[in-house]
Amino acid sequence: MAPRDPVELTERMLAAIEATEPHLHAYATVTAGRARERAAALAREPARGPLHGLPIGVKDLIDTAGVATGYGSPRFAGHVPARDAAAVRALLDAGAVILGKHTTHELAWGGRTDSPLLGPTRNPYRPGHIPGGSSGGSAASVAAGSCLGAVGSDTAGSVRIPAALSGCVGFKPTRGRIPLDGVLPLAPSLDHLGVLAPTVDGAAALTAALTAALTTGPAAVPAFEPGELRVGWLGGWFDAVLAPPVRAALAATRARLEEHGVRVDDVVIPDEPLMPGAVLARIHAEASRFHRDAFERDPELFGPDIAELMRLPAATAQQAERDEAAIARMTAALRRALAGHDVLAAATVPITAPPIGDMTVTVAGRNWPIELVLTRLTSVFNAAGLPAVSVPMALDQECGLPVGLQLAGAAMSDDTVLGAARLVEALTPSLPRPAPTRWRNPA
Repeated sequence: MAPRDPVELTERMLAAIEATEPHLHAYATVTAGRARERAAALAREPARGPLHGLPIGVKDLIDTAGVATGYGSPRFAGHVPARDAAAVRALLDAGAVILGKHTTHELAWGGRTDSPLLGPTRNPYRPGHIPGGSSGGSAASVAAGSCLGAVGSDTAGSVRIPAALSGCVGFKPTRGRIPLDGVLPLAPSLDHLGVLAPTVDGAAALTAALTAALTTGPAAVPAFEPGELRVGWLGGWFDAVLAPPVRAALAATRARLEEHGVRVDDVVIPDEPLMPGAVLARIHAEASRFHRDAFERDPELFGPDIAELMRLPAATAQQAERDEAAIARMTAALRRALAGHDVLAAATVPITAPPIGDMTVTVAGRNWPIELVLTRLTSVFNAAGLPAVSVPMALDQECGLPVGLQLAGAAMSDDTVLGAARLVEALTPSLPRPAPTRWRNPA
C-alpha cells in the first residue's frame, strides 16, 4: 500500500464536508483548523500504523478535550470537555486525524438522529429520509464520503441500524472491548462503542486501534474461504416482521452465498413477543434514572422526544421481571444456535429508512412504533454482549435505499465476525454511491 498523505486526505475530506453539510447535517462540529494542524504534524512523522493520517469523525456523545460536545441535547449546548475519552486517546495514539463531531439523536436515546439542538440528519441516498440512529451522523458522513471512518455508540443497535439504513459497514465488538470512559451513558448494562467505515477492512482497522490496549499483537481477521464458513440463518422470530424489499434482499443474499459454497443452515428462534420492548424498557429504566435529577430541575432543557420518555411511568417489578426473563430466553436461544455455527445471519433492520418525521411504520400488516421496528433485530445482541456487524447487501431499486445484513458471533469472536463480513462483502455487489444531486433535492 502506498504511503498515506495525511494533508491531502484531510483536505479532501474537509472539501467533502463543505459540499455535503449544507444538505445532510452529519456534523455537529467541524474542527477544520485542528484537523489541518494534526495532518501537517503527522505528515512529518513516521507512520504509526494503519490509522496514520486517516481522517475520521467522532460521535457527539464521546468527549473530546477542548471541542464542543453537546450530546445532541439543549441541556449540554456549549459544553466543552476538559479530557478526551479513552477511545479518542486511542485514536490519536494510532495516528488518526479527527475532523469533528458527528450528530446524534438527543442523548443517544432514539434511532432517528433528529436532535432539538441541530435538527434532523439526512440519509445520503434519500435526504427526505432518516439515516437511522443514534449514530446517524456517523453513518451519513461515511456513506457520503465526508470522513473515512467513524466511532459511534451502540446501546440497542445505534451503530448497526444507521449503517444498514445509510449503506455502510457498522461493527459493535463484544461488550467491554472498547472502553466507555468519557462517553455519556445511556443504559450502562447495554452500552457499547463501535465503528463505522466504508468497508469491513476499514472497520477492522478502527477496531484494532480502539482495542489495542486489550489485545496482544495485531488484529487477526481470518480470510475465510466460502466452504470454511458455517452460517446459521435466523428464522422464526427474526423472520416474522420484514418489509418486502428486505425479505427479497435477504433471499438473494443467501442464494448468492450458497452458490459460492458457503454452508448455510436454517435456525428457527422461538417467538418472543416481549422483545425488543423488553430491551427498550431496560433502557428507559437506566436512562431515566441517570437523567432524573436534571429533568426534575430543568425540564425545559430536554427536547420533546426525551421529555415524553422521561414522563413515562416506571415499570413495575413484575413487568421488569417478565421483561428480563424474555431477554434471558432470547439470548440463551442465540447462544445455543452459535454452538454449531461461526456466525448467525439476519436482516439488520426489518425496513428501509422511513421518512423524516414518521413515528410509526406499517410492516407485516401492522402499524408499529418506529423504535420497536428499528431495534427489533439488533437490541438482543447488546443484551447478550455479543459482537455484531452490519454489511450492505442491496439497494432497493424501488425506493433507492440501502438494506443491511447483520452477522453476529459468540463472545470474543470479534475477528471471526469481521472475517465472515469480509467474505460476504466480497461475494456481494457493492452499492452505488449516493448521488450528490439528491442532497440538494430532499425527497
